Parts: sequence; C-alpha cells; structure tokens
Amino acid sequence: MIAMVGLDEALEGWLETVASIGDITPAEQAKITTAGAKVFQKELEEVTRQKHYSNKKDLKYGHMADGLSIQSTNADGRKNGVATVGWKNNYHAQNARRLNDGTKKYRADHFVTNVQNDSSVQKKVLLAEKAEYEKFIRRKGGQ
Repeated sequence: MIAMVGLDEALEGWLETVASIGDITPAEQAKITTAGAKVFQKELEEVTRQKHYSNKKDLKYGHMADGLSIQSTNADGRKNGVATVGWKNNYHAQNARRLNDGTKKYRADHFVTNVQNDSSVQKKVLLAEKAEYEKFIRRKGGQ
C-alpha cells in the first residue's frame, strides 16, 4: 500500500509538470514561431538577392532584399502566437507580389512561393522552432 501512495504521488507530480508545460501563452508561442521566421527571412533574403538584386541605389528605401522584416503580432498589434515575414515598405511588397505572381508585363518567377514550398527551408524553420520549444520546455521544468 505504501508503494502505491509513492507511485500515485509521482504520477500526480508528473501530470502537473506536463500540464504546466502544455500551457503556452501567445507570447511564448510567438517566441517559438519568431525563431522559425528568422530562418525563413534569411532564406527569402538570400533568394531575393540572387534573383532580383539590382545596382540601383535608393537611399530612401534601400533594396527589396534588405527590406524584409518579421512581425510577431497580428494586424491589430496583438500577440496571437504567430510570426510573419514580409516587407516593411509597401512598394517593395507590391513589387515582390508582381515578380512572384506575374502580370501582363512580367512573367512570374514564383521566388517567394518556391522558398515557402522548399522542403529544406521548411525543415530548417521547423528545426529552429523545435530548438526554441526545447528551451521553453527546459525552462518550465521538463526534460
């Protein structure tokens, strides 16, 4: 009977630990997804430089590849656990859409879509998120 009480307490303690680890706030989720977004940003910046970098010196806005940013909030500015990579400048965002999707005048090259669908990029993003998640678990007391 004494062994059962010890086991019962151990299982109860384990359950409490698992429950506390499972409670992830939107801010904590945003940290995890931001780690993946940083990797994606780097990959997209690299492809943008390779395919669409010019020698034009725009002192005000810079180049499209240099204008990528990460937003860890939704459109209303609330942390909801997601992170998004995009362009800070509307002109760069519109230009990237035209180059990616094509128009009557531009043939689409799908440079953004190809980075999004690249399995090696997806793997790097998931590994970065996994590493951040494991740090989170260790801080919360998990193994």
